[in-house]
Amino acid sequence: MKRTALLIASFMFLAFTFVGCKETTPSSIASDCIEYVKDGNYEAYVNTFNMNAEEKAQLQEMFEKKGEETLKQYKGIESYEIIEENISEDGLKATVKAKITYGNGETKEEKFHFVKVDDQWLQELNN
Repeated sequence: MKRTALLIASFMFLAFTFVGCKETTPSSIASDCIEYVKDGNYEAYVNTFNMNAEEKAQLQEMFEKKGEETLKQYKGIESYEIIEENISEDGLKATVKAKITYGNGETKEEKFHFVKVDDQWLQELNN
C-alpha cells in the first residue's frame, strides 16, 4: 500500500514538473499574441512588447479603441498558422511569420519581430 502511494506521489510530482517546463519560443509567443487579440485581451497582448509601462498603457488604449472595430470588420479571427520562425545567429533577435484567416474569409500574413531581454522573448514595435 505504501509503495503504491509512493508511486502515485512520484508520478504526480513528475507530471507537475513537466507541465511547468513549457519552453517559450518566438513562435509560441506569436501564437499567444494572436490568441490574445482574438480574445480581445489587449492587456496581455501589450505585455508581450519590449516597452515601458507608459508606452504599454498607450498601446493598450489604442488597441481597445481600434482593435474591436478592426476585428468586427474582418469578422474575427477564424484560424492561424505559424509558417516560419527565424532566430538570429546570436540568439537575440527573431522573426515569426503567421498566416491568419479571418471570419470574412480573408487571409493575411503577419510578421512578428522579437528581441530577447533577460532571457525572455519580447515583441519589438520598431525593428
